[in-house]
Amino acid sequence: MNNKLTVMRVVCDNAIIQANVGNTVFGYAAAGADLKLTVTGGEREVSLAAKSNDNGRWEITLPPFEASFGKYKFRFESGEDALTFDDIMFGELFHISGQSNMELPMERTYDPLAPEEFPVCEHIREFRVPIQCCFGKDEEYDDFPGGEWKSATAENVPGMSAAGYWCALELYKKYNVPIGLLNTSAGGSAVGGRMPYKMLREFGWYDDYLEKATAEGYMENVGKYDSDRNTERYKRIAELDKVSERIFTDETGFTDCTVPFMFGEIPELKGFCGILWFRRTFDIPADADLSDALVILGTLTDADKTYLNGRLIGETGYMYPPRIYPAETLVHGRNTLLVQLDVKYAGGGFTKDKPYCVKLRDRVIDISGGWGYKAAATVPYMENETFFPSKPLAMYAAMTAPAFNVKCRAMLWYQGETDCYNAERYGTMFRKFVEMYRGRCGYEIPVITTQLCNFDDPFAGGRPCWAELREQQRLCLEIPATDMAVTIDIGEDNDLHPRNKRDVGKRLARCVMRTVYGDRTITPDIFCTGAEYLGCTDGSGKVLLTFTDNSRVTLKADAPSAFELCFGEDVIPASSAELSDSCITLTFPSDRRPDSVRCEWSNAPEAVVLFDTDGLPLSPFSVNVG
Repeated sequence: MNNKLTVMRVVCDNAIIQANVGNTVFGYAAAGADLKLTVTGGEREVSLAAKSNDNGRWEITLPPFEASFGKYKFRFESGEDALTFDDIMFGELFHISGQSNMELPMERTYDPLAPEEFPVCEHIREFRVPIQCCFGKDEEYDDFPGGEWKSATAENVPGMSAAGYWCALELYKKYNVPIGLLNTSAGGSAVGGRMPYKMLREFGWYDDYLEKATAEGYMENVGKYDSDRNTERYKRIAELDKVSERIFTDETGFTDCTVPFMFGEIPELKGFCGILWFRRTFDIPADADLSDALVILGTLTDADKTYLNGRLIGETGYMYPPRIYPAETLVHGRNTLLVQLDVKYAGGGFTKDKPYCVKLRDRVIDISGGWGYKAAATVPYMENETFFPSKPLAMYAAMTAPAFNVKCRAMLWYQGETDCYNAERYGTMFRKFVEMYRGRCGYEIPVITTQLCNFDDPFAGGRPCWAELREQQRLCLEIPATDMAVTIDIGEDNDLHPRNKRDVGKRLARCVMRTVYGDRTITPDIFCTGAEYLGCTDGSGKVLLTFTDNSRVTLKADAPSAFELCFGEDVIPASSAELSDSCITLTFPSDRRPDSVRCEWSNAPEAVVLFDTDGLPLSPFSVNVG
C-alpha cells in the first residue's frame, strides 16, 4: 500500500464539480491517517475532516455549492503531505460517452474549404479519460487511469469532443453556469464493452469470447499474434516491391484511372491487397499565392503516405480521417503528387463525393479526374487485427466503473455504430446498461442518446442494420428519464464521422433542456403511434399513420419513396403519401393487408421526409398495422 496522499483524479486544477448536490471526494493516504479538506472561494470557507480506513482509503462528502463562476481552492492535508488544487468551479457536469462520434475532436470537424474559427469559453471544461482496455473478470477501478481538466481556450478547443462541446456551448448560453464534460468515449466501443463480466454472462451471447478474453495474457498474446502477422506481411511486401524504390524517378508504367473511385470498380483492382502508388500532375498558375497551401484528398482506404514533389507531406494510418496535408513543397508551374496506398482488407479506394483538390489562399485547384496507378506489391488478404476497444467488457473496469463515483447532471450517449451488426440485441443490452449504471450511481441519472445518422455502411452487406439499430434506440425511449436527439438528416452517406457536430450538439442540448431541466418551451418530439388499414379501393390499399402530435407533422414533397409496406418477406414502396388533419394516408398498389409500415428504413435513406413544424426530423420507424 502506498502511504502517499492521493485524491480522485477528477478533483484537480480547473475542475468543474456538480453544483447543488453533495459530492463525495475520495482518495488514499496512510492507513488510519487523519485527513483535512479546506475549500475556500469568495467569502466562503469550508473545513471537513476524515480518517482513512485500514486500506488507506478515505472519503469526504462536500456540502452542496451553488453554481457560479467563483473560483475555489481545495487543499487536502494528511500529516506532512498536502495537495492544493486551484480554479475549481461548481456548475453542471455531464458524463459524455459512447464511441468515435462522441470522441471525435473539434479539429476533425474543421472544413478547410469553408474555414471558421472555433468559439472559445473558459467556463466550459473537459476531462478526457485516456482509453484503457481491461478484461479481468472482477476488475473494477475506483478511479480513472488518467486525465486532466482543460478549459475551452483557443489552444484546447480543437482537442475537445465536438458533439459534447457544441452541446455544452448551447447550455452555457442558456443557463449561464460553468459546464463540465467528463469524457469517457472511445472509438469503436460497443455497449457490451461498458458492462461487467457477470452481466455479460447473463446474456449468454459472449460466453466463448469471455473465456478467451479473461484468460491470463489475452491482450499480450493477441497483440503479439497481430504484430507478428503485420511483420510477416511487410517483410513479404519488401521482398516483392520493386516499384517504390524508383517511384520518384520512373514516370512510366502507370495505368489511367479516374479519382475518386473504389477499387472494386476496376477488374484489375477488385479484391486488391498490398501497396499501390497513385500519381497526379497538375499546374499552379504563376500568380497564385502559395502560402498556407493544403492538399486535400477526401478519405482513403486504408493507410496512405502522400508526397508532393518528392517530399512526404503527410500520412494517415487508417481509413476514416480526412486527408488534409500542408503543401509546403508546392511550386508555381508543374507539380507531382504521389500517394502510396496500403490496402490491407480488399476494400481500397478514394471515397466518392469528397473533395480532391489543392487549397490556395486565393483559389482552389481541382485534382480529381485523371490519375495513374501502379501496383508495387500484391499480398494475400489479411484478417482484421483485433481492435480491443470494440470487444465486450473492454471499457468497463477503467473507463465506466470509475464514473459511478462522480455526480453528474446527465449522461450524453452517442454510440451504436459498432453494435449495428447485432442490432436485435441492442435494446436488451442498452436497457440493462442503463439499469446497471443508475443502480451503481445510486440515482436515476437522465440519459440522453444520439440516434444514428444516415450512413451507407460499406460493411453492412446490404442489410439495413443501421435502420434496425435506430429502431432499437427509438424503442429504448420507453426507459424513464431518457431522451433522444434524432440526426437522420445531418450525417454524410459516405463518412462514418460526419463533420456537422454543431447540430448534433444543439439537438442534444435541446433534449437536456426539455428532459433534465423541464423546459416546457422545448416542444416534445413527435413519434409514430400507429398504422390503421383503411381497406382497398380499385386495387389500391390505404393505411393511415398517426403520430403523437398530428398537428405538428410536416411532409416533404418527395415523401412516397420514404415509405414501405411490408407483407411478410415482400416489401413494396408506397404510391403516394398525403398529409391531412387525420395525419398521413399512404396508398400502395395491392389489395393485401400489410403487416407493417416502415419509414426511411435504410442505412442512408434517399429522402428524409418527416419533420415537425420546428424543422426537426422525426425518427425513422417501423410500426405494425392495426
